[in-house]
Amino acid sequence: MQKLIFWRNWPKNEQISFSIILSILAVCILYLSFTWFRGLENVIHWDILSELDEIPAAIDTFSDGKLRFVVNGNAYIVKERFLASTMDVNYWANYEMAFGLGLGLALLLTAFSTMSRYWFLGGMVALAGMLITIHLEIIFQATNQWPFLVAFALLAGLSFYFNNYAPSTNALKRFGSFSALIILVAIGIGITSKVQQPALAIVSYGLLSAIVFSVIFILFISHEIIAALVWVVSNAGVKNRNHLPSFLTISSIYLLNVLLIYLEKSQYIDWNIISISPLVLYGISMLLAIWGFREYTEQANWFNFRTIAAWLYLGLAIITTLTLTFAYATANDPLIEAFEDFISYAHLSMGICFVFYILINFIQPLQKGLEVHKVIYKPKFYELMLFRLAAAIGVFMLISFKNYNNFFQAKAGYYNAIADYYLATDDLQAAETFYKEALHFDIRNHKSNYALASLAQKNNDKENTGVFLKNALEKNASAFAYVGLSKVLQEKDMFFDALFTLREGVSKFPTNEAILTNLAQLYEKTKVIDSTFYYLNLAKEHCENCELTESNLLAYQLKYKANTTEDLKVLKFENNTTTYTSLRANRAAFDKLSKRVAATNLNLTKDSLLNVSQFALLYNLSTFNNYQFSYSTKELQNIQKKELNNSYFEDLEFAISCRNYYAENKLEGIKQLAVLANDSTKHKPLYNQVVGMWFLQQGIYDKALSYLNRAGDISSVQLLQQQDYQKTLAEFQEDQGNELVNSLKQNTQATKENYDKVLAQMPLNSIVLRNYIEFYNEKLKKPNEAYQAIFRAVEVNDNSVELWKLYTLQSLKIGMKDYAGDGLSKVQQLSPPTDYQAFLSIYQAQKALMEKTNDDFK
Repeated sequence: MQKLIFWRNWPKNEQISFSIILSILAVCILYLSFTWFRGLENVIHWDILSELDEIPAAIDTFSDGKLRFVVNGNAYIVKERFLASTMDVNYWANYEMAFGLGLGLALLLTAFSTMSRYWFLGGMVALAGMLITIHLEIIFQATNQWPFLVAFALLAGLSFYFNNYAPSTNALKRFGSFSALIILVAIGIGITSKVQQPALAIVSYGLLSAIVFSVIFILFISHEIIAALVWVVSNAGVKNRNHLPSFLTISSIYLLNVLLIYLEKSQYIDWNIISISPLVLYGISMLLAIWGFREYTEQANWFNFRTIAAWLYLGLAIITTLTLTFAYATANDPLIEAFEDFISYAHLSMGICFVFYILINFIQPLQKGLEVHKVIYKPKFYELMLFRLAAAIGVFMLISFKNYNNFFQAKAGYYNAIADYYLATDDLQAAETFYKEALHFDIRNHKSNYALASLAQKNNDKENTGVFLKNALEKNASAFAYVGLSKVLQEKDMFFDALFTLREGVSKFPTNEAILTNLAQLYEKTKVIDSTFYYLNLAKEHCENCELTESNLLAYQLKYKANTTEDLKVLKFENNTTTYTSLRANRAAFDKLSKRVAATNLNLTKDSLLNVSQFALLYNLSTFNNYQFSYSTKELQNIQKKELNNSYFEDLEFAISCRNYYAENKLEGIKQLAVLANDSTKHKPLYNQVVGMWFLQQGIYDKALSYLNRAGDISSVQLLQQQDYQKTLAEFQEDQGNELVNSLKQNTQATKENYDKVLAQMPLNSIVLRNYIEFYNEKLKKPNEAYQAIFRAVEVNDNSVELWKLYTLQSLKIGMKDYAGDGLSKVQQLSPPTDYQAFLSIYQAQKALMEKTNDDFK
């Protein structure tokens, strides 16, 4: 353990600083793993498009004991599909890369400022090259190189000071000084910059120097795994026994795996085997280099590890790791491919060369079973640098075998990064130029093609959007590109091309939920319902957003497979406590079809802007006899009045009418829906049919027939006429009214609430109204409230003689002479002469009584 954590013997301040930076490197490795795992989702995401579909669903049922009536209605189901977003700029990746460049530069300068003269000059040349590639003049929009000269003078000047005038300054103070200076320079750039997003400009243009540093570091550490194998063989083997066979066997297995990685990455083979990712090779060799580089510097007497090499290693490791991370986090596939290929080339070439280095210099010690790892960097014949040079030549040859494609891919990745910067600053023309420049070097790269498709989409250029998305599929196909291309083809009315595109996508990505879901919806449009359910079930098997898939499956089942009560009973739910709004909306539609009372914990305010799913949920819960629905008509009206909810205005008006009729005020509900039925162009037949059924439920035959005729419900009209239902309905209403009234009269403690409750159930029943009026006149002494009840009734049913008689007499009761006269005229108009004369006698007698008891009555 002491040798493993070797920095424990360092001075306390350097020990702590080394541990902290090593921890930062570990975080960088984790971040690299995270961005590699997410892939394209670092810059592209799935959007969800929710669409409403309408299915028939009964609002209510009622019966007179002989006939059963269904109040037809509708429910909304929500069907959702995936949309591929445009390509975003990953700002976090850029900021973290900027941090990595700053930290890495501070560490490198800490090392170079301690080195001897020629190494120090080489470090300053590297600093100058790095600053030149950053193009600080672009940030300040300068026509000369003064920003470069200022930055170089500050950083090189401090390095010169430490190297010549304070060479004994410890590494921690050097690192702190360089870090502080770099932070001050960064703040100065941020304050005085004349462009947007200066950090992104530095990262995008400075990526070139980061690539160069990364290439050097990857090549430098590419022998570490073989070196570790030497250590394993030397330590695990029996002393004085031949270790050569063990070394050759284990190193051959390793090199064979590296060869397979190289052949697969170079597309010489396609065996569909699970091979090691080049990132794994990089990660292992980088971690091993913490100890391997120390061994090398100590054995070769090259640099002092504690004061120079440790900081040099950490600087290069952080820059390289974050450069790789940046490539993955921005989905820069040409740069990713260039790096992965280079890692495999470096490990293959340097691995072979290092095996020869071991065999040439240490074959006899291996055969004798000596601990070769202790002197591995003290060669007997040829220095390691010679084999590094041979490995570099080997890497160059491997690159040349592919016509230097990796070099061109790196350039494409570099231009993609610059294009991202201009995209972030909304300079779309410059972004398009650099993306196209990247295509010049790697015409089939996904990053450039998808980004150009995104730009074309923003300009509503469907032709170029489709062309670039199709190009994006040629080499590194993605589910996003398939879904995006399918959408464009649908918009161009190329339906079957869109269908075939998604089918091709399924062949490439057989478990992708988005492609399977969208393909199911396309099959629905072709009325091939079996295929629709096949792909929906596949999507459910491989779902990530499982609630969406379950919601879709339920929506299609309700539309195509829920024709009977038995069908509904078959449906089973895996998630009964979901908070996913679309699934809740479809569950509410199921409850409505099943005539189940559905409770909900809707959290909508009067200012709520409804999305599609929220509207469907609200509508399905409110448009049937659901006594557990907690929203009042006033709350629904507040939501309806919101301007951005105008597209749902008519449906919400229907919901308000239903809530009034079933929960608050039946007469108000009937009036509202009658007005809506007269004005509506969307659901006029439905609304008229519902009003007709509500009138029928309230015993108003002529009004019911009128609205059912308007609805086109001829079969119901004919049935009612054939059954001579007017007489049956009158008798039923009379019996029901008498039953309710008798129950009240038998209750010796009948209260106002009891009478109000009965009237709320049957507000148009003349028997109920007569007794209600008598109770309010005689018991409560509130004739005005009794008048309001009969007034509301005749407003809704102005063809009922019985209601007009009650209205006329109650108007007379409260002294409204003109209103009583109007009511009397209405009674005369609607009654046979003999009935009118009989009522007139009653009217005149009550009028005389009123005049006698009230001298002021006129």
